[in-house]
Amino acid sequence: MDEPTGDVPAREPSWPWWLVAVVGAVAVVAAGWLLMAGASLLGWVNSPEADLTSALELATQVLLLAFGAPVVIGGQLVTLTPLTLTLVLVLLGQPVAAMAARQLARRQATPDDTGALWVDGQSLVLRVTGAFALVQAGTLLLVGMAVDGGAHAWRAGLGGLVVGALAGFWGASRAIEHDPRRTWPAWLRAVPVAMGSALLLCLAGGAAVIGSTLFLHQDRVAAIHDALQPDLAGTILLVIVQLLYLPNLALWGTAWALGGGITLGDGSLLNLNVTDVGFLPAIPVLGGIPEPGLAPETTFAWLLVGVAAGVLAAALVVARRPRARFDETAAVGGLSGVAAGLLVVLLCSVSSGGLGESRLSHLGPELLDVLVVAPSVLGLSGLLAGLVLGLLRRPAATPA
Repeated sequence: MDEPTGDVPAREPSWPWWLVAVVGAVAVVAAGWLLMAGASLLGWVNSPEADLTSALELATQVLLLAFGAPVVIGGQLVTLTPLTLTLVLVLLGQPVAAMAARQLARRQATPDDTGALWVDGQSLVLRVTGAFALVQAGTLLLVGMAVDGGAHAWRAGLGGLVVGALAGFWGASRAIEHDPRRTWPAWLRAVPVAMGSALLLCLAGGAAVIGSTLFLHQDRVAAIHDALQPDLAGTILLVIVQLLYLPNLALWGTAWALGGGITLGDGSLLNLNVTDVGFLPAIPVLGGIPEPGLAPETTFAWLLVGVAAGVLAAALVVARRPRARFDETAAVGGLSGVAAGLLVVLLCSVSSGGLGESRLSHLGPELLDVLVVAPSVLGLSGLLAGLVLGLLRRPAATPA
């Protein structure tokens, strides 16, 4: 279906769109590797016994981790995805896909009587997204085959396909102002916005959990850092490593705040009711874990994060149904909350992983618990919010 394009910069150089997509997809992967190579070289310069080849190989392994591929580091299987780097790769790919979409739109657009340009937006976005994602998948597949004997190359290719599709679809849609929801019913168009808003609220709550526990236990965090005795370069590397997993920590905090709980390996469990952990590696951020034992009853107040997220999701969707009956608003509110909860579960699953194959083989949210509590808390609060909103704005009966 034809639709008007966004503004195509007149001064932008003219290139074949497929060339922009191909070169750009490879360049994004290379940029991600260079970022990690810089950090690896910092460690190599300050470690006289370190090997340059090993440092560069480590950068490649971390890059593959960002695309969800397991790697072997120091003889240990690592599967914990550094989501910060994954997000950076999506952000780097988005403008490249946008440029490819503008180049294709410039060649396909048909002007109308007013001078506005029209293209088949859906077809254009799918072409750019497909090309960008496939090239990135192929690039990661080749890189994966060169590491660890190619044992997990297919996982690298699959990760490249998913990350490339996200960046490609976002960039191409933004470039030509294509909205895939424009033919949906008004209330349904609000569902993705409601899900995203609820997710952001949950992540804010999770970040608040992590921030508050680090603040309350800052002495322990500082003690772990001092015990490691890092120099300036070592301190910078510690900060970089922990920043790479910042979104993971926020999602773990979200799972905890919703009542699902998290594990740090070896049968440990942290939830709103209890903290039960064993020996942990000397990583400063882990110093923020509360003391073992039962949690105070006030801890359950964190459940309000999920309640607020469900109410927000319901309110955004119900606002698009001004004439709906209260039973309809309740159903729509509940379904919106459940959908937002399932999105939280999906991201929590991506944030999980392991460091080795023994005690720390599973780190992150308890997915079965989160699968139960996240849709339940958000869905129930969304249903009640939809019911209340429907009753409050119930239209007055018209006189006969």
